[in-house]
Amino acid sequence: MLRTTQVFSLINKTARRLAICSRYASSSSITDAPEHEEQVAGAASKKLPPRLPLAKNFFVGLVDNELLAFPEVINREDMSRLQNELLPLKNFFTEDLSNETLSGESLPKDLPENLKTLGLYGLNVSKDFDGKGWGYCESLMATEPESAVTDVALGLLGHRAIVDVIQELGTDEQKSQLLTKLGNGSLVASEAIFEFDGAEDDFFNTTAHHELDTHTWVLNGGKAFVICPPKTSEAAHLFLVVAQTSKANVKTEAARATTIFLVDSTMSGVKIGDRHSTIGCGASSIRHVQFENVRVPQSCILGHAHEGNVVADTLLKSSRLRNSMVGLGLAKNILNEISQECIDRKLCGVVMKDLESVQTHLAKSYLSVYSMESMIYMTAGILDEFNYPDIVVESAMTKYFTLKELLNISIRALDLIGPKSLIAGQTTEQFFRNAAHLYTQGESIDNLSIFIALAGLQHAGTLMGDTIRKQRNPLYNPGHIFSKFMERSTIDSPVTKMDCKEHVHPTLEPAALCLEHSVARLQMCVDLLFTRYGSAIVERHNESRRIADMATTIYAMFASLARASRSYCIGLQHADHEMLTAMSVCVDGRDKVLTLTKEIFNGSYVNNDNNLQRLSKQLVKSKGYFAMHPLTYNF
Repeated sequence: MLRTTQVFSLINKTARRLAICSRYASSSSITDAPEHEEQVAGAASKKLPPRLPLAKNFFVGLVDNELLAFPEVINREDMSRLQNELLPLKNFFTEDLSNETLSGESLPKDLPENLKTLGLYGLNVSKDFDGKGWGYCESLMATEPESAVTDVALGLLGHRAIVDVIQELGTDEQKSQLLTKLGNGSLVASEAIFEFDGAEDDFFNTTAHHELDTHTWVLNGGKAFVICPPKTSEAAHLFLVVAQTSKANVKTEAARATTIFLVDSTMSGVKIGDRHSTIGCGASSIRHVQFENVRVPQSCILGHAHEGNVVADTLLKSSRLRNSMVGLGLAKNILNEISQECIDRKLCGVVMKDLESVQTHLAKSYLSVYSMESMIYMTAGILDEFNYPDIVVESAMTKYFTLKELLNISIRALDLIGPKSLIAGQTTEQFFRNAAHLYTQGESIDNLSIFIALAGLQHAGTLMGDTIRKQRNPLYNPGHIFSKFMERSTIDSPVTKMDCKEHVHPTLEPAALCLEHSVARLQMCVDLLFTRYGSAIVERHNESRRIADMATTIYAMFASLARASRSYCIGLQHADHEMLTAMSVCVDGRDKVLTLTKEIFNGSYVNNDNNLQRLSKQLVKSKGYFAMHPLTYNF
């Protein structure tokens, strides 16, 4: 017989299961009633009030449990309509155009016309300007078919990101002049941000100075790695150019600033150079663009002069998320390819799929792809569901995780396929080249990890400032120090009160506990690093990378947990395996976070950081490898 406590526990779990499942059932079944259809459509068009940042609050030990329901911004009726509209796209990119059908280093000549017919230039352009008016979730779903062809997806990525930033920050004049053309493909847009050689003392070598007499800006410099979308011969080109500017009447370093210009390729002085020959994405048109005394009117400034950082935040938010979708498409292609290879191929008389090592490779790649997809649509859902969400860290985490795992998956593919993958033209060789290209294209992954850490630490510093001051001055705050010693929570056994298990399916309670412990460990590490280094934490890049890896892993755990809970509650196909997937993601994430936590708590003399710094200094001093040959005698 069951004891009384067990009976109450069983009743409690059953009630939770019914409550959580009814939440999803009610949200999806309301469209069954005709009288409610207009209410649902109207509610979907209105965004909810802003919420506190999700990922940034991980750094202070807080979790937004309500988001564990996974954002549902597309109702069932709209989802059916969207899936029907995506059928022509899927047919085109699987039958008419695919990575296998691409030949040489150029895209088909009729591709731009096909893209215009399919409406791919205007997916996210507002309906007021003859676009489809789709939000982030819908437009990302619509880009999934094209993500199967990396070169096409990479070309359209920047175009859509620029559309997003113009719609959010552009003037009415800029919207009326540009959005309709951008939506129908008569004007295509590219980001012109990066340069061959970074400026030593300034932000950029590309500069712009203001002429008061003519009220124009004179732009000079060059941009590299500009990805040009497929376009027809008569279509014009729009470049989003980031340039170094100086504030008037300011003589100190505070005068340095950046301004973002929208520059048409037809302007005098704009020269589009030859294509770059890159390691991957060979069919993409990646070029150098030169600006020589280009006179840009005041109306072509996006945002305000000298406030390029404000516009850049909005641009990067969209660009990083859409870049992640390109990586996800390539990762799925690689996983499907190696899965089929392992099913069809035998090794020493044994089918590869039956080998334990191969099974581990495939499962780890699947976990990574599942986490990528969950993070992308979690971030997109927050953008679509809430007004002005602070998701700059979430978008950075999504790109950071996606591109790192994409490269790992491509390397696993080489390991599974073997020497055959060395032959030029093999599918796996193309996959690896494209993965390496996406990994290095644009902003550095290393710098992105430091950005994630510093953005989170900045947020935590504003909330934990008083506590940190007390801990850094123990003699003046003995009571606070004594209370810290009396705390029962440790890195091995964290004590939490987050109650994540109350907001997911009861079967996922162990996974929710892994999430809670990981968030608690991240908060402990943030507290320790502030106490140990204070504001000098910005110079501790090794610690910043560890913090970034911890926070990114936690976000992957959170998104996967929320997605699997929703899938099981509404009864999606393979939902039982999604539960297993979420459990595996959370267990792996918990172990990774615990390892990084111990490295931070051990300090630089125990975790080997100090030794590595000493070796690096000697390496620089010797200008290269300095160890003597192992067979050398000392006479």
